[in-house]
Amino acid sequence: MIVSHRHRFIFIKSAKTASTSVELMLSKICGPDDVLTPLAPFDERFDADYYEYQPRNCEGFQNHMSAIAIKKKVGEEVWNQYLKITIVRNPWDMVVSRYYWEKARLWPSIGKNVANILREPFVIVRYKRLLHRIKLIFVLSSFSNFIRYFDKTWANSRFYFDEEGKPICDVYLRFENLNKGINDLEKMLGIQLGDLPRLKSKPRKGKKHYSQYFNQQQKERVEKLFKHEIEVFGYTFEQVNH
Repeated sequence: MIVSHRHRFIFIKSAKTASTSVELMLSKICGPDDVLTPLAPFDERFDADYYEYQPRNCEGFQNHMSAIAIKKKVGEEVWNQYLKITIVRNPWDMVVSRYYWEKARLWPSIGKNVANILREPFVIVRYKRLLHRIKLIFVLSSFSNFIRYFDKTWANSRFYFDEEGKPICDVYLRFENLNKGINDLEKMLGIQLGDLPRLKSKPRKGKKHYSQYFNQQQKERVEKLFKHEIEVFGYTFEQVNH
């Protein structure tokens, strides 16, 4: 996420919405006093475009930090005066993207967990993380299991709404029409943002339309899980058969 004092905006980073690509693009206009939280380094398994990135001033901030937590951290004055920006995405499409992303990073993350345990064998949290990843082997064994055991922490509501479920941001860019949203954002900020890089785009191969992944029960399960997002942002399930 980003807090830009130079341009008076806060970018709240939702998940599986091209948010890393937008974050990197926005970081290039930020000043030395702005907050840039860390990104994972370029990985050719996941990223189509090469990038370099330097986080700064990020102590006490986190990458995917909830809107409420950011508000508490920056204070009422900054929060109320800055433009709050995030990205929304059709929940059915986001769930498919999340499935491929979690599958792609499952075994590399298990390997990293094991390496961390060997290096620090008495750090209990390492074992908890490994156990969580081992459970994901079953959850990710099929799309059906993924929907059945969908982890609520994979949803994006905490980036979009306050404690009462009311929209908390000023600008909700739409993944489905991101180029137009970025053009509109350029006009709001009065700045040219340049090209949008393609990051974390490789795991979802084939690019079938999301509707081809769901049966009726799975479709209704997502509708229930994301009921509030669907209602607030007006998303519908678009059936495409080819």
